[in-house]
Amino acid sequence: MNEITATLNDFLVTTKSTSALILNGKGKLITSLHLDYGDSVAAMSAAILSMSEKFLIDLDKGSLKQLYLKTSDGVVIGNKISGSNFIIAFSKEGSNLGLLMRSTDEVSIKLSQNSLLK
Repeated sequence: MNEITATLNDFLVTTKSTSALILNGKGKLITSLHLDYGDSVAAMSAAILSMSEKFLIDLDKGSLKQLYLKTSDGVVIGNKISGSNFIIAFSKEGSNLGLLMRSTDEVSIKLSQNSLLK
């Protein structure tokens, strides 16, 4: 678990994201950094991700890989790690969106190699 947390912390520093969490498809929090109420955020995120996946399947548009939400206070990026595990990142910086999206995808690939997240 320390390896997962260290990887997540490196991701936050690199992307200047404010917080992040990793959850499974049932909404159970695996780990989070700099986030109050991580369990609740994980449960709500799982609902959004599940509905988004079903939406794409119903429209025959493939499976969900990455979800982007723009808010009045920044952006939220959700990225599939493996199976039903996801990483969710929160950033106040919309200006480095391309870096954030690419880095989220890259860290997902790295995390998918961890035996706890397979």
